[in-house]
Amino acid sequence: MRNEFRRIADEIPGGTWLDDLARASAMAANAKFERTSRSPLLHVSVIGEQTIDAYTFSDISRALQDATAKIGHIIRNPAGEVTQVQQADRDKAPLIQRGQAGNAIFFGFPELDVSDDALIIDGIETLSERAVKELCDFLPANGSDDGALDAVLLQRDTVRNAVSDIVNAVAKNAGIGMALTPTAGEQVTRSMTTEQARILQGSLRESREEVGYETVRGRLDGVRTRRRIFYLDRESGGTIQGAVAPDLLDEIKENLDRPVTARLRVVRTTTIDGRRGRPVFELLEITPEVSLFD
Repeated sequence: MRNEFRRIADEIPGGTWLDDLARASAMAANAKFERTSRSPLLHVSVIGEQTIDAYTFSDISRALQDATAKIGHIIRNPAGEVTQVQQADRDKAPLIQRGQAGNAIFFGFPELDVSDDALIIDGIETLSERAVKELCDFLPANGSDDGALDAVLLQRDTVRNAVSDIVNAVAKNAGIGMALTPTAGEQVTRSMTTEQARILQGSLRESREEVGYETVRGRLDGVRTRRRIFYLDRESGGTIQGAVAPDLLDEIKENLDRPVTARLRVVRTTTIDGRRGRPVFELLEITPEVSLFD
């Protein structure tokens, strides 16, 4: 026999955000008062090692938290990519350590708050739980699941970057097994061996170059003739330094400490997991700014 809160949720018509909020409130009450939903739990075991020190547990826990936060970010904002975890994302999708026994860590999830990032499936799940569930979709099912490794490379930037957090921790430390017991539905199990992690780590670290051009106004602050490096103070703030062709050295010396317009070639290196290197500048051309007193 269905309980009263479930009946109320099922009978709410419409699909507006207000209807969704009303259904979420009823289902939250169902979870709190009727006790029909089980408490979700993430069981993470470290495999391939006899003794595990605190640093290994710390690396793996941090990697899982950061990966969960990144997946949570794109659940909340599907159009926004993120490749560096923000504290705000961790706060919205936290993993809560419930205990540790032997080579296993147990993570729980925060209490549901229907006013902030609640998601409804067959029962109630928080953003953290949904993020972990989606993260599991991108991880290997077992040590021979090579197809999952290939599929990671085809995912969007944030997903590749989130998986790379786990890959880096596993490659550095030890393999892991994950078992997610969700609020509703069947248990989800995933694993990653150190061999899988190192293979995927190599693929994710492959890089590509993006080449662009910029026109910048500023003041030439200096030049290193032997190393052929220029320094340009941007009119908008900040200093650019980079390489300069030999045939521009004399022209740069003539315009030191003067305002110029510079034409720059900009090369940015991005790894497949979304990590971007610092831009590298090459000075192609300078045009002195003409003042009223010249």
